[in-house]
Amino acid sequence: MSKNNLQVYIHIVFCTKNRCVLISDTIEKKLYPFIWSVIEDNDCTPLMINGMPDHIHILLKMDSKVSLSDLMRFIKGKSSRFLNENYSFLNGFEWQRGYGAFSVSSGQVSQVADYVKNQKHHHGQGSIIENLEF
Repeated sequence: MSKNNLQVYIHIVFCTKNRCVLISDTIEKKLYPFIWSVIEDNDCTPLMINGMPDHIHILLKMDSKVSLSDLMRFIKGKSSRFLNENYSFLNGFEWQRGYGAFSVSSGQVSQVADYVKNQKHHHGQGSIIENLEF
């Protein structure tokens, strides 16, 4: 085999600092495409991005040239800078320090993509995640 064939799918979840409700519909329309481009710039393949006003879900396919921790540093750092440069927040925008990352088997990718796509329906209007600790 002359090149790597990595079939590693990851479901990532991360929250705004203190789980503040900061990601409006207007912001997410610009933020999600921005994050999509950051993932692609790091040679990974984004499959689905969605979330709620206090957290984001990402489903992606990893590339062998990047580590998950480096990718998350780029996603969170660049998106935080993007938000602070383009929107006004009372105390600035920050992501919570940690994140959750869950492996997804190739046979479950479409099911997890549907879960991510339907976040607002899954959580109901305005609810937040309470049981994940990062």
